[in-house]
Amino acid sequence: MATVFERIRKRELPAKVFYEDDDVMVIADHRPQDTVHLLIIPHDVYPDFYRTPPEVMSRLLTTARMIADRLQIAGHFRLVINNGYRQEIDHIHIHFLSSRGAEHLTWLDR
Repeated sequence: MATVFERIRKRELPAKVFYEDDDVMVIADHRPQDTVHLLIIPHDVYPDFYRTPPEVMSRLLTTARMIADRLQIAGHFRLVINNGYRQEIDHIHIHFLSSRGAEHLTWLDR
């Protein structure tokens, strides 16, 4: 059965997609915990942190850095990876959160 993120990628479920390339998708979290709450998701499915290849984690973190730079909040954000504990979807993803930068989110809009 496809994960929620796979279904979003296939456009079977709605989501606010802010960025997408050949490897990764960035969407708005549907239950935001801060002013900016984005999810950085690889296209390929890896159920958890330990089963995600290092090069995929590197790509996710590179995307997080790009987002912080574009939102002009390089010194004011946090990243969260749930692994088992509090993980709701078995598809690795990074939560990108900040109380700043929302005014710059339009650069991500498609």
